[in-house]
Amino acid sequence: MKILKVRNGIVIIIVILFIASSVFSIGSANLIKNDIIYNKNIDFLSFQVNPIFTKETYMVEMRDGIHLATDVYLPDNISSPHGAILVRTPYNKNGSGMGGWANKGWPSIVQDTRGRFQSEGIDTIFRDAHTDGPDTLEWISSQNWSNGKVATIGGSATGIVQYLMAGAGPDQLKCQYIGAATPNLYTTVYPGGQFRKNMLEAWLQNQGSTYVLPELWAHENYSLEYWTNVSLEDNWQDVNVPAVHLGGWYDCFCQGLIDGFMGYQYDGGTGAAGKSKLIVGPWTHAFFGERLQGELLYPENAKDTFSAEYWDEILEQYILGESNDFENRPNVVYYVMGDVTNSEALGNFWRYTDNWPPEYIEDEWYFHENKILSLDSPGSYSPLTYSYNPTNPVPTKGGTNLYPLAPTWAGPYDQRSVENRADVLLFTSDVLTEPYEATGPIKARLYVSSDCPDTDFTVKLTDVYPDGRSMLITDGILRMRNRNGCDHWEFMEPGQVYEVEVDLWSTSYVWNTGHKIRVAVSSSNYPRFLANPNTKDAMNQNTESNIAENTLYLDSSHPSCIILPRYNDNYAPIKPTISGPTRGVPGINYSFIFKTIDPEGEDVYLYIDWGDGTNTNWLGPYSSGEEVTLEHTWSSTKIYTIKAKAKDINQDECEFSSHNINIPRTRLFNKLVLTRLFEQFPNIFTIIRYLLGL
Repeated sequence: MKILKVRNGIVIIIVILFIASSVFSIGSANLIKNDIIYNKNIDFLSFQVNPIFTKETYMVEMRDGIHLATDVYLPDNISSPHGAILVRTPYNKNGSGMGGWANKGWPSIVQDTRGRFQSEGIDTIFRDAHTDGPDTLEWISSQNWSNGKVATIGGSATGIVQYLMAGAGPDQLKCQYIGAATPNLYTTVYPGGQFRKNMLEAWLQNQGSTYVLPELWAHENYSLEYWTNVSLEDNWQDVNVPAVHLGGWYDCFCQGLIDGFMGYQYDGGTGAAGKSKLIVGPWTHAFFGERLQGELLYPENAKDTFSAEYWDEILEQYILGESNDFENRPNVVYYVMGDVTNSEALGNFWRYTDNWPPEYIEDEWYFHENKILSLDSPGSYSPLTYSYNPTNPVPTKGGTNLYPLAPTWAGPYDQRSVENRADVLLFTSDVLTEPYEATGPIKARLYVSSDCPDTDFTVKLTDVYPDGRSMLITDGILRMRNRNGCDHWEFMEPGQVYEVEVDLWSTSYVWNTGHKIRVAVSSSNYPRFLANPNTKDAMNQNTESNIAENTLYLDSSHPSCIILPRYNDNYAPIKPTISGPTRGVPGINYSFIFKTIDPEGEDVYLYIDWGDGTNTNWLGPYSSGEEVTLEHTWSSTKIYTIKAKAKDINQDECEFSSHNINIPRTRLFNKLVLTRLFEQFPNIFTIIRYLLGL
């Protein structure tokens, strides 16, 4: 044991001395790349990057005389005017991390929004963003270190202010990176006309801004006078900036972000149209880019490992003026969700395309009297009636919520505990004999009546797994007084049948073979939404409530249904599997087996990148599912990443898969290491002899 301890001590000493020699040899070298200096002067003990910037705080004056606290992180080595990066935040500019970009050579600015922390004024919850943002851009461009080009970045609230800033069309704004945000606050506060209770009240409470609530309730009906400053809905043509729009299917701003992309891409000004990118993953707001969402663990490929590349490229192209692949990237990248328990099931892959939404066919899945959901037309069915009591609403369990905790949770959750109620109508399909994909906007067409002047109707769409779990995909709500528009009220007449449409936002989902499609219809989803009191009172002004007898009609004259956008385009092959060795030596041929499956059974082609600068170009065609054996030799010692992708006869490509092989260092290297060690520390042999007692 003593000998073992001594040997361990020797190993530790050797390792420490070798690391020290390596660190000292690096010294304080700087790596210069594309005129951006990356500091390599590392404190070995604390691993803190030594700053190479100067931070100054300014009180920047807005057009109305209010001053906003603004921190400027200016690189010490800046020698000529440079493009800048701006973040505007209601969450405190201190500790923003902007120094990281300054260390890379970028003048970086972070500002407390109006009424927040060190800034003057009153927090009006984004209503001044359309003027404060452009005023800040103008101030930045007037500084002697600025070349007049500014990029903005941020998510959630820091993304919302970007949208509203862009609507003013400032010349200095050259590109944006917008995550988990919305360009329309009205539809965020009042989706389907109903107040989004938990998200708004909890967020305003955390902000210390609950004084805004009465104002929001007083403006429940959309009007340009109040809402125009916080919506781009009517002025997309004023947006003249390319942007990356990054969202999640379970994010609380999902549809808003998609609408933002479509507004920029298809209706924007010349500086925006055709120049934006959309990325949507299977993510919630709180766990963006991660695998675990709600109660489901998605495959490893669900992680966000690539969106940062878009930020780097949009900066290079529109701020530095350097050409790259940004414009050549697909305009739309989205994750097609599916069965997380079956790795062979169709779904859980990224799709790359140039337009949203993709081509689809609207399938009408009808509600039948026997609680069946079917593509068959309904017969002469009797209507279904249930009692909705606003004092006992259906509890929220997951969905597109802001907070991932009780009482709402966020993401895909099993709905069985809230489905087994008398005030919830369930319609479930037969077991699917083949996969079914819905990608695009989801909506429900309902024929309904009530004995009250106003009420709500809610719709949920779920995937029923073979084990019985009913996993939430998306949902929606409609406040009946706003069925014909959110700018006015139309109350219901008792017993009259109304045809209405409920918006369930957009998604991309594959129900696997053996699963079932389910729709749940009810009148509440609390506290995600305010429980409708079934009265004529204004928002949150009721002093009493009524129990409503709500009726859903199912007959051939009133064919209530959910309308699913069945994907109607070609499927790319599944990304290839790669089987083969993970270690090797230089100069030896190694065999690898590649296999891919095309969902339509079409022939496939393979493209292999061997990781050493060589590739195979496209090989094939091969049969779907065929195992293809290829050989390769590496000449140098290194860890190589083999990448493989496939395409079908329609030229639709899948994403790359990867496999690492380590061509290890030889024993000669170990001898060289020891030689170097003894050269730099000539007394080390004496120390070793002493420790061994020789």
